[in-house]
Amino acid sequence: MNPLLLDLPERIETPRLLLQVPKAGYGKDVHRAICDGYKDYVKWLCWPETKPTVIAVEADCRKQHADFILRKELRYLVIEKSSGKVIGRAAYPAFLANWLIPMFGISYFVSKSARGQGYAKELANALTRHAFDKLACKKIEIKVDAKNIASLKVPQALNFTLEAKQKGTWPSTDKSSLAEVYTFALFDPADLPELEVSYSG
Repeated sequence: MNPLLLDLPERIETPRLLLQVPKAGYGKDVHRAICDGYKDYVKWLCWPETKPTVIAVEADCRKQHADFILRKELRYLVIEKSSGKVIGRAAYPAFLANWLIPMFGISYFVSKSARGQGYAKELANALTRHAFDKLACKKIEIKVDAKNIASLKVPQALNFTLEAKQKGTWPSTDKSSLAEVYTFALFDPADLPELEVSYSG
């Protein structure tokens, strides 16, 4: 498969969310989402201790748009349709992608003020369906720190199977040891809970 020849939609829509490819002009909105719960992303996602600037995030949005066009990495902003606010970000990270199979991993974050509403499950369901529909995917993975109880509930709610437990592939939350990471996998979109998903752009 040559990823450059794939016609991929720039927008994935669910009943409550719009997943939109980052573009110029989104920097301020994405920065606001990043800062809302930043300590959690440092703890669970190993982000740097220092928050990025608005200018740096704007540059990232422009680079991520270019990366999407080149199929280097497929990343989306998570927008709450009712408010129009950017409430997170999601992606198929390049280091978890294997186009030869093809198979992909899903990563995401949801801003602290938007949590507890099922948005993580909804966006992960949508990205999984998109991978099977548009990327000819054979397997989707979600990796979660074993101590991150809230995040563990997402793949479980989507009927992913716990495929592996590994220690030593990710720093622990206190950076003094190595975390245990659970890998959840799904091979058939028919196993997902029902969700209306559409594509455009």
